[in-house]
Amino acid sequence: MHASTGRVVAAAAGLALVAGGAGGAVGALIADDDPATTTTASAGPAGAGSCDVAGVAARVFPSLVTVHVRRGDVSGIGSGSVLDSAGNILTNDHVVAPGAGGTVTVDFARGPAGVAATIVGRDPATDLAVLRVDPGSTRLTPVTVGDSSALVVGQPVVAAGSPLGLSATITAGVVSALNRYVDVGQGEEPAALINAVQTDAAVNPGNSGGPLADCAGRQVGVNSAGAQTPDGGGGSIGLNFAIPIDFAVSVAGQLIKNGRAEHPVLGVLSVTVTDEMARSTGLPRGAYVEQVLPGLGAARGGLRAGDVITQVGDVAVTSTDQLLVAVQAHRPGDTVQVGFQRAGAPQRAGVTVATPG
Repeated sequence: MHASTGRVVAAAAGLALVAGGAGGAVGALIADDDPATTTTASAGPAGAGSCDVAGVAARVFPSLVTVHVRRGDVSGIGSGSVLDSAGNILTNDHVVAPGAGGTVTVDFARGPAGVAATIVGRDPATDLAVLRVDPGSTRLTPVTVGDSSALVVGQPVVAAGSPLGLSATITAGVVSALNRYVDVGQGEEPAALINAVQTDAAVNPGNSGGPLADCAGRQVGVNSAGAQTPDGGGGSIGLNFAIPIDFAVSVAGQLIKNGRAEHPVLGVLSVTVTDEMARSTGLPRGAYVEQVLPGLGAARGGLRAGDVITQVGDVAVTSTDQLLVAVQAHRPGDTVQVGFQRAGAPQRAGVTVATPG
């Protein structure tokens, strides 16, 4: 979806400065104390009804929290999931950002409310964050972590969270697409959902940071953003995005250990070779290298400005977005085979991914 047809908004409630605001816009796809439980047995698409949603809710709710943040006149509501018995809670960065320097509390869907939490670490670039509560504050039930790499288009999934502050809410749908790159940056601060899972399970402001689960009740994603129509009206339109749990857990582990996360880069600045560009120039679809940054892996591997990257490891690359996704699948220090075209001839080079700076 292009910026002209819609926009992506963070699914965190109350982030706007205006009292009663239901969330704030955070970018576009690149090309721009209620104890009630709501259970949706089927979101409409074929296959969604084959999932035991009530069973998923029973398994997920003990690990689900509502996150409340406040700093001065700014407040917000989001969701999260308990990661471990040490009290670490996984959520979105845009959920906790308003509470940096303020107060953060969590309400357990199956436990006490108003439990004080601290921010362990934030990673605005990937929109992930980790909170921590005193492990003695309540009985903690860590979420069961699934395998997001095993997801397939069409399989049923369930989203849990606190849309509009309505705690312990469940919606159901299917995985409608995989490997999306979603720009959720605000202003000059870049942020992106890498390899995002697209789902039609309803996600609204307040769902951010909550679990997307498979039918076994295992968390396979972190609900993070939803598309809206150009006029911004209405709620979920069935285009919602979650960060894959494999990637989220990797980032969370770094935040818990170091308080920050590092992300790999090849060391190039590139633009997408579109179909139109390919027809007019004869270049292949891929990521056209405009600049090679000195001292990083691409420069050491011999890549040059004017090369068109078409493959990273076993992953085909037809755009800069796909290049970013493919590189993020590797760890800093890994050497990966990069396929590219130079002057019409296909070539390959071993490139070591590194962290910027």
